Order: sequence, then C-alpha cells, then structure tokens
Amino acid sequence: MAFKQINCPSCGASLQLEFRFSEMVVCNYCSQTSHLVGDAWQAKGENVKLPDYGSIFFVGATGKLKGESFKVLGRVRYQYPDGFWDEWLLQFDTTPDTEFWLQEDEGDYTLFVKADALPENSEFNHLEVGKKYPWGNKELFISEKNTANIAGSEGELTHQVVPGQQANFADGIIFGEGVQTSLEYLPGKTEFYIAKYTLQLAEFEISNAPDENVYA
Repeated sequence: MAFKQINCPSCGASLQLEFRFSEMVVCNYCSQTSHLVGDAWQAKGENVKLPDYGSIFFVGATGKLKGESFKVLGRVRYQYPDGFWDEWLLQFDTTPDTEFWLQEDEGDYTLFVKADALPENSEFNHLEVGKKYPWGNKELFISEKNTANIAGSEGELTHQVVPGQQANFADGIIFGEGVQTSLEYLPGKTEFYIAKYTLQLAEFEISNAPDENVYA
C-alpha cells in the first residue's frame, strides 16, 4: 500500500511510493530519476532504460519466499568489466519498514538485510583484504574489495544514485560464522548488509506478470 504520492518533476506523472525510507524514484513513464532533497523531489541525471535480460523479477512483482509475501519496489544495476549484477529492493508484508536487498548475480541469489551499525574503521580506503574489523561483539573478515559503475536503476530506492556514478564494495563474512556481508560505498552514503539467505530460484513464487498492475 502506498504511503505517499508524488508527481514526477519531469513529466508530471503521479508516482506511488511504498517504502517510507525511499530517497529516490525512477518514473515508470519517462524514466527520469528524481532525488528527495529536503521536502522536495528534484530531477537528477539522464533518463536510462535498463535492458531486460530475462530475470523473473521486475518492479511491481509480488510473490512469496519461505511463506512470506513480498513486493519488488526497485532495482539497481551495477556494471564492471566482466559483466553486471542486479540488486532488487524487496518489501515483506510482515516487516514493511525493514530494508531487504536481493542480489541477483549470474544465477546466484542472496537476500541481504540492512544492519543497524557499520563495522569500526570501515572506510573503503582503509580496509584491507584478509583483515578483521570489529562489529559490535563480532568481527568482520574482509575477503574482497571491488569497484563498479551504476548502469541504471528503476522503481524506488533507499539511496540516491545516478547512472554512471562509481560505487565501491567490500565483501566479507562474519568471522567464525561464515555469514556473508557487504559494505556498499555509494555517493554520500555507506551501508552495511548481512546475508539472511542464500537462495535457489525455485524458492521464489512470483504471483503476477510484468503487465499486471506493475506500479500500483
């Protein structure tokens, strides 16, 4: 259910926002990216339409995962020299204010949930692969650092990006537990995500088609 209605600052179309922490939205009519600046929405960057590569997910998709109902609210595509991956913002009916991201990367699916706090000393330039960093009463082991470009986005998102921007990532695990983690360094914001599930595609049940009330 939408909690806010806005008008696209580019074409004037009415857009429904469903996640109360969204900071940007891409118009499904004109593909214009808009950012929340103070109390107003402002058009940012160029209009980019993401190519469809056959994923079962799409903005507006509804379905179930492990018995819980969810809706896909948005997507960001990250590009690097060897390819790309997509990250989908999911909203679950039972926890509508919790930020979940589904990472879809060459047939691998991982559901991440946003952590409440960042690890200590986690600035991207200071992190070293193979070292551990405190996170509360646990430790984060850094296994990889990457840089990608934002190819584009759609729907509503919790962070503000525009196509062509650089994004840095540091992947790791919670030491001694083997739980995957991801630090994302986006323009003006750093977020820390913890893997909730590593999934198979067959575990998802999608209940509607892309042309069935996608943005309602």
